[in-house]
Amino acid sequence: MEEQIIQHLPKIELHCHLDGSVRPHILERLAQEQGNPLPYSSAELASKLTAPEDCESLLEYLERFDIVLPYLQTAEAIELISYDLIEQVAEENVAYIEVRFAPLLFAHQGLTINQIVEAVIAGLKRGEEVFGVKSNALLCGMRHHTNSDNKAVVEATKNYLNNGVVGFDIAGDEAQFPADLYTDLITLAKKYAIPLTLHAGECGCPQNVLTSIKLGATRVGHGIAIAKDDAILAECKERGTVIEMCPTSNFQTKAVTKLEDYPFKKFMDAGLNICINTDNRTVSNTTLTKEYTKLHKWYNIDYRCMEQLNHNAVNGAFISDNEKEQLHTLLKTAYYDYK
Repeated sequence: MEEQIIQHLPKIELHCHLDGSVRPHILERLAQEQGNPLPYSSAELASKLTAPEDCESLLEYLERFDIVLPYLQTAEAIELISYDLIEQVAEENVAYIEVRFAPLLFAHQGLTINQIVEAVIAGLKRGEEVFGVKSNALLCGMRHHTNSDNKAVVEATKNYLNNGVVGFDIAGDEAQFPADLYTDLITLAKKYAIPLTLHAGECGCPQNVLTSIKLGATRVGHGIAIAKDDAILAECKERGTVIEMCPTSNFQTKAVTKLEDYPFKKFMDAGLNICINTDNRTVSNTTLTKEYTKLHKWYNIDYRCMEQLNHNAVNGAFISDNEKEQLHTLLKTAYYDYK
């Protein structure tokens, strides 16, 4: 496989965090416009926004967001980063992306959840008009937030469902806040018929995955710990659960530490519905092109495998059957000459 061809071929992404994908020059622009200088020079900024390959834990990885969030507290800033993310993914021919974010992280200076959601949707739609990339948003509750705050995010998801927002997620420190703490929240989302993709199995606990899918999640963010429990792996296969793998991020956060422990091949061989994602394009300094190039280097995957991984993503996407059929056709046509 050639990196240039990988970049050219259409791709689908289901697991990408908005605030983890703010490019350094965009953050500098926001700092200048807001009259709030960054504490780093241009030369330093990229390294400060990117997590090291040898993070000690998920928490160290998440520290990168602390630099960015103070500048994402206005509707104009949120709209800009949303638009810029679509510009980024257009450069590597992403045909469809679901962009996730936690509205309450952008509400520290008075913006309402509705204002935040509408700013993201406006940026994504402007990006689609300019670059042709289709997108939708996923709203995230945060594990360290109160139940009432997270409930407000579920309510907002219901209010904007199928109007730019297509699902709900719970993100944050999984080790300290396991999935079963959120049963009431997830049950409420299911009551509203909100599609669910939940972060689970990133911090070594397969039980969190089982809890998540039994509560109604059809997709699992990361899911690496499934490899530790064959019964839970079988349950995911039987339910058709889509596993959103993020290879670069999974090593940075210490979901795994050695390549021989990374379960990509085990999941593929078991017939799990896995798809490939960036997680955070800036924090992990990655693109889908880089992720597929790594998989080719590590496992010698070919274009046929890459196509299947993208079909898996289409199958898991929270869009209509008609939209899925269009994306499947796009993939089949584009990959035809590379089989």
